[in-house]
Amino acid sequence: MAMYNAKLQKQVKQMFRDLQTKADEVITSSSTYKIASERMMNMVSSRVSAETEGYIIDLYASFAERIRKEEFFQNPEHLNAFYRLNLREELNSKYHFEIGSLDAYKKGIDYDEINRLYASLGVMAGTLAVGGILKFAISGAVNIPFAVIIAGAVAAACAAYFKIVPKKNKKEFRRAVNKFLNDLENDILNWFVDVENFFESRVRTLY
Repeated sequence: MAMYNAKLQKQVKQMFRDLQTKADEVITSSSTYKIASERMMNMVSSRVSAETEGYIIDLYASFAERIRKEEFFQNPEHLNAFYRLNLREELNSKYHFEIGSLDAYKKGIDYDEINRLYASLGVMAGTLAVGGILKFAISGAVNIPFAVIIAGAVAAACAAYFKIVPKKNKKEFRRAVNKFLNDLENDILNWFVDVENFFESRVRTLY
């Protein structure tokens, strides 16, 4: 199922084009692969978390506008019931989009630990795909900041590269990072569809 908000799709795609450019700069300027990986973990998780919080607000606004046009919600009592669902606040409480949470969480936790944390989330969700973990988090079963989930995904992707390519080279590293960012872009877009479905399911309880 495609997202309702085509404008938001374009914004997400542009964000990931920017991230690919910056990731290439990080790989070029970093003296070691470990430094490049840690810099990308911080860069990608901070940017995606910050932008995604805004996208969720836009997604909710677009959804609410569509709801207000439905005949059922022309009744003020029904519309007020929709607003009392507090859907945007509910979603924020499940994902903790605050960027500061990443820095706070990382005190006492290093790159390898974040990678292991992400692997444990994958076991809980039954998948290592970011989209699957984010969808699992909608249930409220995960109480880990969004930025940390994304940081773990970056760490896991880089760790996988280190295992696959015994002799590191920047060309292959760039290819691996670009593939990861392409996959993450698709996961985020698919997750937004899950968010829309979540909104829809909550609203259906009002009819």
